Amino acid sequence: MKNGADFKELKEVEKNILKGIKLNDCFSSIKTVAAFDIAYKDKTYFCVGVVIDIETKEEVEKKEVNGEEVIPYSPSLAAFREGPAIIDAYRALENKPDILIVKGEGAVKLNRVGLASYVGVILNKPCIGVAKELMHGKLEEDKIIFENELKGIAIKTKQFANPVYVTPGHNVSLKTSVEIVKKLSIDSYKLPIPLHLAHKYVNKLKKK
Repeated sequence: MKNGADFKELKEVEKNILKGIKLNDCFSSIKTVAAFDIAYKDKTYFCVGVVIDIETKEEVEKKEVNGEEVIPYSPSLAAFREGPAIIDAYRALENKPDILIVKGEGAVKLNRVGLASYVGVILNKPCIGVAKELMHGKLEEDKIIFENELKGIAIKTKQFANPVYVTPGHNVSLKTSVEIVKKLSIDSYKLPIPLHLAHKYVNKLKKK
């Protein structure tokens, strides 16, 4: 996406992405999962993608990319700011994963695309959003409810820590999203393993 893209143009793209979202499991098996995280230093972004084997939890590949921020930060356009960097990191991977995880929101609001939906639809890959904070909706026990609809689940992944908030983005159901995040979570980390690794690596990259 070109730098400084027109707001009206972005909203039109957003409408098209929202129309393309599918929240059912569009895959037959899962062998590898990749997670992506982004950090900024001035106007430069750093993005790291980490692929792991879902059964052994071992790291298969790590890829780092960086570049000039696409657009300035705006809460309503977060997916357009971070999505292109994640897509670049995905395309740089030699081992293409079966499922993607991003640190952000999936399909929650009907008129605003979440990061997991943006990445999932653009790449036509199953993509799950995992957030450290509840961005939209309210909690009813562990259920994330937005406009009277179930949109996600809060999962307690670490003792004495707040939960993470799981929402499907594209080509994956809520049920499977929760199962995958639980499978990839251990008590030592709040975030699922591949997202924890991506977060750790990108912060090291930013400090260099």
